[in-house]
Amino acid sequence: MARMWECLSVLVLVCVAVHGQDEADAGAEGEVAAGAEGEAAAGAEDAEGKSAEGGDEEAWEYVEFLKADVNAKVEVILQKTLYEAREKKGLTVLEETVGKTLEQVMEIRESLLKRIKKIRKGEIKIDPEQNIKQEEMLSEFRMEIMTILLKLVDKDAATIDKLKEISKDLLRFKMSISNEVMRMLMLPQATTRTVTTQTGDCSECDVLKEISTKIENLVVCADKEEGEDVQDAEIVQEPEGNEAGAGQVCMPPAMYAMDLIGVNELIDNEIEGLYTSLITTTEEDTRLKQFEKLKDFKSLRETIDEMITKLMSETDDEKLKKLVKRSLGRVNTEQKTKLKDCQAQCGPGSCESCAADVLYDAIAKMNDYKTFFNNTDDEEAKKEFVRTDMIKYITENNNEARDILTKKATEGVIDECDQEKSEIYKMTKAPMWMLVNTTIFAGVDELEVMVDAMVTQLEELLKQYCGSDVVITVRTTDEGPNCEWEEYQQTKEYLIKVDDIIQEALFKAKDDSAQVTAILGFVDIQGLYDKRVKKLFEEELVCPDEVKVIKKEYMTQLSKCMAQFMNGKLKFSEMSRLQRISCTKELRNAMESRMGKLLQAELEKSLNEIEVASEANAIKSG
Repeated sequence: MARMWECLSVLVLVCVAVHGQDEADAGAEGEVAAGAEGEAAAGAEDAEGKSAEGGDEEAWEYVEFLKADVNAKVEVILQKTLYEAREKKGLTVLEETVGKTLEQVMEIRESLLKRIKKIRKGEIKIDPEQNIKQEEMLSEFRMEIMTILLKLVDKDAATIDKLKEISKDLLRFKMSISNEVMRMLMLPQATTRTVTTQTGDCSECDVLKEISTKIENLVVCADKEEGEDVQDAEIVQEPEGNEAGAGQVCMPPAMYAMDLIGVNELIDNEIEGLYTSLITTTEEDTRLKQFEKLKDFKSLRETIDEMITKLMSETDDEKLKKLVKRSLGRVNTEQKTKLKDCQAQCGPGSCESCAADVLYDAIAKMNDYKTFFNNTDDEEAKKEFVRTDMIKYITENNNEARDILTKKATEGVIDECDQEKSEIYKMTKAPMWMLVNTTIFAGVDELEVMVDAMVTQLEELLKQYCGSDVVITVRTTDEGPNCEWEEYQQTKEYLIKVDDIIQEALFKAKDDSAQVTAILGFVDIQGLYDKRVKKLFEEELVCPDEVKVIKKEYMTQLSKCMAQFMNGKLKFSEMSRLQRISCTKELRNAMESRMGKLLQAELEKSLNEIEVASEANAIKSG
């Protein structure tokens, strides 16, 4: 409370200054408020008074300030101070929350005052031709913040009803900032922006490839019938770099553990190299990537260790084979996916149709499920196996589809093979999600019927792709519990990516290279959507509303934007800024609106929980 009264005394001085001075004296007012806050904000690097190298225009500098120094701080108040207040205990929770909120709102007011003062002193360059009127708008924001501050110092501020009112005011203020950001983005006139592309090194994929090949070979060998396990290693050579080599050289089942020990040696060498690299690397991004790889390799090693222990304790050949097929099948799929991801990052890569390759793979997948059904009586295990493996397979296909989209964006065209693959990925995606749904909402009998139906449909598609063509469409369903906060946090990630696209490609575009940057950004957002939908399905659709919003609103609008920018007749450099941004603006607005609703709902819940806790404490005290 002492801190709160200290802030109150400062605010009284400020209010006197507001009524007693002209607008032209806002700089002096800022110095008074700044003195009250001490040195807390003195060392901060604001986005304001500095032009970016390459001459960023005033509008974008202003946008950066609003996002970093105003909007981000409002989000901290809403998401941390007010939302997390329910986790605190004691009789003074409301007073502490009001006091902390007051301090943070004062910081926002400080940022606004400092920028106004720098504009008036000429420390921030203003472009008269743009006439964006940022000083006028900043003054309006300052008055909005003053209104909120006056409510915070009211004697009844430390009540649930008042805090709800203040939280709504902060949400409205946040929306005002978002609207101002959008106004800046829609301004005419574009400036130059250099677009850079990155190249990767495929050598880091070599270890993954070797590990994947060894594990796949074990799984294939374990799946062979009696009498065709072992072949002469001197006669058969594994085709280098070709997955067809799996299963051509098989060791006796009793030697499976020795093969896995060899895999662990590869992993140990890679882990040792990563530890050395982590010690010598100073760049944070590189360290984070290496640390993620280290965690993946250590996790894989633990899995292999467990498998070796099981194999060493078993002597029966058939049981050894079953162990490998059941325990390593999933590991094999995971390693193949990681290898594909790695290779995709370092650059582009029977029926004559390329779609047939995809269909053969999918049919083999369905037949694997039928084999698994025959080998176990555990109904939950059947559903779990199909659900987990199918989701991973869909993800693998999504990665392939995104690679094709990326190739089309960077090279302008794709060959007939990639076109056919892209089409078949779209055709099979919905039925495969339907199969995942069956594992969640139906029994095993229906699941087995669904798998049989999938084989029939895929085989029919295979015939059609060697002759005619037909499209199959299926829809999904959803249900689940409270997920507002998780959806809010996830939508923030999408919004950051959308803003990056606007900044990098749409706001300051000059030539057609920015078109490619925008399309690649859209592909990345599509990847985020796919990843999120996959996670929701893995959790058995616990967040149905989020799935609905992603599929019906975000994905629909994103598809429109991608279709617009991938139009071969489009002259991107001749488009006005309004034309470039309008489609992406609709996507951004949808996300902002959704986030506002989610945050308001969560704040209401949080404050209601504080009220319940306060009443409970009062009863105990009484």
